[in-house]
Amino acid sequence: MQMPKEWTETEVPEGGTLLRKEIYEYQTEKGDFNIEVYENLKGEFYAIGTPVDGDKLIVYGSNLTTSRALALSVVLDKIERE
Repeated sequence: MQMPKEWTETEVPEGGTLLRKEIYEYQTEKGDFNIEVYENLKGEFYAIGTPVDGDKLIVYGSNLTTSRALALSVVLDKIERE
């Protein structure tokens, strides 16, 4: 996905971090999950998944990567392994 020029040219004040967030909903027999994928100005991604319903809050996360698809896939794999 090509990012708008404004995203890569934005100057962030020292000490600040600007993240872009995409929201997905993953539906499976195990339940529904909200997945958020974050991107920083360096083009690095990580993802976090949480169940929509349930008694316990379980957070599934990826490591920092240069691939949006990999970050998302890691979280989906962790949900399926649970």
